[in-house]
Amino acid sequence: MASETPTSDSESTEAEVERLAERIGRLIRSVEPENREDLKELAFSLVREELIRGEEPQQAASGSAPAPMNPLGAGVLFFVLGAGLSFVFGPVGLALMAGGLFFIVWGAVISWFKKK
Repeated sequence: MASETPTSDSESTEAEVERLAERIGRLIRSVEPENREDLKELAFSLVREELIRGEEPQQAASGSAPAPMNPLGAGVLFFVLGAGLSFVFGPVGLALMAGGLFFIVWGAVISWFKKK
């Protein structure tokens, strides 16, 4: 027999899911009424866990490695914080401003080399 087409494959998958759902429903209905709600919650949580666990490897494979951080933004933040703090406690504020300037220059150099 020829290989199955994608539509027939998805139809067989849907039929299998429906069959399993019916079987779970029959099992839950066969239990005494006071335990049904707990079994329903258990079934929902197990299916949800399985779906989440099955999606994690796909997301990790499809995602790319994060880009390295450019220190330019942190440098601007340190410079502004240092300028404000220099009025209250001068040496710490000036040190933060100097560190901020270093980060700004470093980030600018990184950005400049990435463009080339």
